[in-house]
Amino acid sequence: MVIFLKKKKRLKKYNISLHFCNKCRHVQISETLNPDLLFKNYLWETGISETNLSLIHNLVSELKKFEIHKKSKVLEIASNDGSFLKKIKKRYSCKVIGVDPAKNLESLTRKNKVFTIFDYFNFSLSKKIKKKYRLFDFIFGRNVIAHVSNPNHIFKGVNNLLDKNGIFVIEVPHLTNIYSQNQYDNIFHEHVGFHTLKSIMDLSEKNYLKVFNVEKIDSQGGSIRCFICKKDSFRKISKNVKTLLYEEKKIGLFNSKKLKLFKKKISSHISKMKKLIKKLKQSKNIISVYGASGKGQALLQYCKLDNKIIDYAFDKSKLKQGCFTPGTNIEIKNPLDIEKSKTNYLLLLSWNIKDEIIKQEKKFLNDGGKFIIPFPSPRIITK
Repeated sequence: MVIFLKKKKRLKKYNISLHFCNKCRHVQISETLNPDLLFKNYLWETGISETNLSLIHNLVSELKKFEIHKKSKVLEIASNDGSFLKKIKKRYSCKVIGVDPAKNLESLTRKNKVFTIFDYFNFSLSKKIKKKYRLFDFIFGRNVIAHVSNPNHIFKGVNNLLDKNGIFVIEVPHLTNIYSQNQYDNIFHEHVGFHTLKSIMDLSEKNYLKVFNVEKIDSQGGSIRCFICKKDSFRKISKNVKTLLYEEKKIGLFNSKKLKLFKKKISSHISKMKKLIKKLKQSKNIISVYGASGKGQALLQYCKLDNKIIDYAFDKSKLKQGCFTPGTNIEIKNPLDIEKSKTNYLLLLSWNIKDEIIKQEKKFLNDGGKFIIPFPSPRIITK
């Protein structure tokens, strides 16, 4: 669980374990927390990363081929600060509605002029929305399906709201990348399920929907974007679906023996990570981290890296600056303070946007600073 506080504090820790279903081979954690603890006061903003904004721009442009127009009605589940819907509204002049439980982001949604319902999306809420707004032509669920303990509630609600020729677009971190690149920092309480195309197809079929296309995208360390429609829709299933299903089977995502090897890979990586940081610290280096993300906090916890080893944390989000990392009590500062901190090594916790960060902190590199990239294996980047 990730809670950023203004003061150092000893916080309660929760167990976490990864499991897979012997029947359907879906992978998920078994310990779930009250979602209000995780999402009611959410300190992550979609619009703060140039990488995320680029992904949004590309998806908005791609909607042209689905004939979106000013009379189209668009709903986004887990709409966050409204950045994505703002782009759609500006580009196509259509009606947009967001749904998100993070009430603390209300001022940002107003700034982006995106009407938002502050609640969790499920079948019950979909009935209320349908009564007032009827059906939608496009529904989006970007990086939300992995966050819920029973995604059937979302899929059932979508089926209730989606027009007969409508499209439901979701994005999820792909288990292929998590497994093959050892991205165990994805395993924390906000992420309940770890999805494959197969698991998304299973959810769709159970709720009278079908996946008609899929594409790989460079998001969250490697994700898939699935295009879903009503089961009886005219849309034909792309060959991309069959191709990706074959890839998932070939890599061994549905093989229990291979999945069990993941544990050994994680232990090996943790050992390498701790050894590297310890060696650098023994040489009197100032080591800081960049990115106070949820996955970053997971990596710190797994590797037992706290404020006795890590000097500072840096993050662009003003919502996090001045706070301390949960459980590890590292002060979070503005990246503008990197030079003043005299940091020698920056461990990139937000490694999935490393190109953006390295470009942004080019001066740090030119002045002799070094970046540590944790995955797939710890490595140091110099000028």
